[in-house]
Amino acid sequence: MFTARRVLLWTLGLSLLMVPFSIGQTEDQRPEYVLKADQLVAMEDGIKLATDVYLPKEEGQFPCILIRTPYNKDGHKGDGERFTKQGYAVVVQDTRGKLKSEGTFYPFRNDRADGLATVKWIRTQPWYGGKIGGWGGSYVGFTQWAIADELDAMVPTVTCRDMYDVLYPSGLMSLATAINWGLPVDSKTMNPIKPEKLMAAYRILPLSVADDSTFKDNAFFDDWLAHTSRDEYWQAMTHAHPPKGAVLSVAGWFDIFLQAQISDFIALPKYLQHASRMIVGPWAHGKFAVEMDYTDKSKLKHANKLAEQVFAHALQGKSITAIAEPYKEHRYNLFIMQRNDWYGCDEWPPANTTTKKLYLAADSSLTFDQPAKSGFGSYSYDPSDPYLSLGGTLLGVGVGQAWQNPNLSRKDQLSFSTPVLDQPLTLLGPLSANLFVQTDAPATDFIVCLQDVFPDGRILNIQEGGKSVSEKELKNKNQPAEILVDVWATGYELPAGHKLRLVVTSSWFPRYNRNLNNGQPLATASELRKAKQTLYWGGDFPSHVSLPVLGE
Repeated sequence: MFTARRVLLWTLGLSLLMVPFSIGQTEDQRPEYVLKADQLVAMEDGIKLATDVYLPKEEGQFPCILIRTPYNKDGHKGDGERFTKQGYAVVVQDTRGKLKSEGTFYPFRNDRADGLATVKWIRTQPWYGGKIGGWGGSYVGFTQWAIADELDAMVPTVTCRDMYDVLYPSGLMSLATAINWGLPVDSKTMNPIKPEKLMAAYRILPLSVADDSTFKDNAFFDDWLAHTSRDEYWQAMTHAHPPKGAVLSVAGWFDIFLQAQISDFIALPKYLQHASRMIVGPWAHGKFAVEMDYTDKSKLKHANKLAEQVFAHALQGKSITAIAEPYKEHRYNLFIMQRNDWYGCDEWPPANTTTKKLYLAADSSLTFDQPAKSGFGSYSYDPSDPYLSLGGTLLGVGVGQAWQNPNLSRKDQLSFSTPVLDQPLTLLGPLSANLFVQTDAPATDFIVCLQDVFPDGRILNIQEGGKSVSEKELKNKNQPAEILVDVWATGYELPAGHKLRLVVTSSWFPRYNRNLNNGQPLATASELRKAKQTLYWGGDFPSHVSLPVLGE
């Protein structure tokens, strides 16, 4: 049931995702910048995009910061004010088909061509001082990756350059992302879809009519459903152009872009590695389910200062003598939750970590010693009653860390726990699980959730991940098949007195679309089938989770 209060919170959280933060101005305040608003800049095909230019009050030529957004350029007045004070020209543009810009909005498709045309226009302006930097998060960060080879510096925040990895992480469809974002954003402004209608859309079958049934036909939503693999459709909207200048990548442990963003940063060319930085904090893409105590919150508020230093060095040629606190002179600055402090390193995975295997055992325990005795357990997965995702790498409200106790009574899961820890266990880096499984379904999913059990019995999620499997992958249905599940990455310390818990189930809904167990195409599947899922451990079937354990 969704109470009025929860619906209100959902609405507020979604609005936080869609509308950029701005700094208000009273009528008697005079701006300290010159604003040339609503200029129409022609693209290569003649479509004109609405563009604002913020300039410092003094005349001259200035390095430029470019912001291209589908969420209303008027919301970036705060950025215009802040950056002009620092000596930059700021160009903010409504992307194609949005707000005051001409054309039809189709996510990700036109951002390289339109971004390049905008850069070309900037370079003809009398105020242009020879350098361009990119700024912004989420979709606004994607528009930076689209023209990374033309930017002298960029600060992509909670974003990536390959949107297949966001809509189909590990091959699983991110249903909440596609519906929570894709359906409302398909208009000049935002479609007025009530939160309860969006949540009801999760269960509409077949999925190809979810858009029509909820509000209207959505061309790109239909295309997302039709292209479930990284085919030419997605490749045409992926931007692997080597960046021209330094990159400051800001990510979150519970953000929907996390895995792809780490991959993007790892792939930076060697000539940029020394100047580029990555920050991963305890952030998510929306309103948090649980407001955790990270002790000194000032430790989390300095990413903007570091971004200013990147721009000052790359765009203005200034020498930076001391890096913004609390970050260190390392390529990676990683926040460790529960320890509540930053850890700096120059490689991924961090060099001071050791991969340790925790094995599943017959008494529902997790042990560092591989069990000699084999065993198995089974559960029934019914897609009409999917296992609910609580928190995690969701988009919307109730994201990030969340208490998992409401799922304790469910029968469609197998759980395993360590003994009570006698010393802290610090996880920092990528997680994965090797499972030996069987199913009687033509196709199904297996989901792995890693959790922290508090001394008082409360259970908090650390990270999740999953994998789809088919008869072809299972090969011999009379023998268990080994599958590798990407459980994403984390920076998390379990204190002494806590336990580490592992849950294996077959849905994590609506973060991921529920597998109907029938092997039918995603867009048209409508037949729900129950599946008997079997998990093996010990002996010849050493199911285990691989942990990146940080040394002292």
